[in-house]
Amino acid sequence: MIRKWKTNSYTNILNTFVFNYFKAERESGELKGQFDVLECRNWINVFAFDSSNQLILVKQYRHGIDDITIEAVAGVVEKGEDHLVAAKRELLEETGHSSDNWTHIGRVSANPAFMNNYCDYYVARDCLKVSEQNLDALEEIDILTLSLEEAHSKVRSGEIHHSLFLAGLGLLSLSSL
Repeated sequence: MIRKWKTNSYTNILNTFVFNYFKAERESGELKGQFDVLECRNWINVFAFDSSNQLILVKQYRHGIDDITIEAVAGVVEKGEDHLVAAKRELLEETGHSSDNWTHIGRVSANPAFMNNYCDYYVARDCLKVSEQNLDALEEIDILTLSLEEAHSKVRSGEIHHSLFLAGLGLLSLSSL
């Protein structure tokens, strides 16, 4: 029977802006080992639709893969911040859009093999452009709008490949929105 493992030690190795790295010494019966754990803040992703039911997406350079991605509005939930408040903030900052019609459609664990955080997904309907972008100092984001069918086509072609976006598409298809 699978049980939660006992933690014998949890040692901080490195602190960065994006994550904190720990070594966890754990055991389950005869099994014992050291495991890498990245403690990260929770994230949000927003599937934002304008009044014409066009999906508002962002295009940006991602350092991890050294390439440009197309993805949903997304960002970090600040410490103590409500997830919906973070979603509204990120939509406004990254695109200049706002909405009064929000629905939470689910949560996924980002990568539970070694990360401790979750990503919550929201749908924002009837989004309106209310301001210019208000990007972080090191962000460059282009905005594009696509129909959901066009987004699916870009997934099939491999042009859209961000795993959290793909997970969100799955949650979106399971919702009744």
